[in-house]
Amino acid sequence: MMKTCSIMFTIGWAAALVFGWMALSAPAAEPPMLQVADVLLAAAGAAMGSFAWIRIKRGC
Repeated sequence: MMKTCSIMFTIGWAAALVFGWMALSAPAAEPPMLQVADVLLAAAGAAMGSFAWIRIKRGC
């Protein structure tokens, strides 16, 4: 179970960083819906990473 939490933590925060960077560094001509999708995916990754961190801190 701890391994699953660790994988969730890594993938979640990696997604948050990647999609957050894509949202912040997007060109001005990028469609607004694509920026919204990037922000939502970054938030989902951050939520997954945070949830996994809490589970790891509690000992899975």
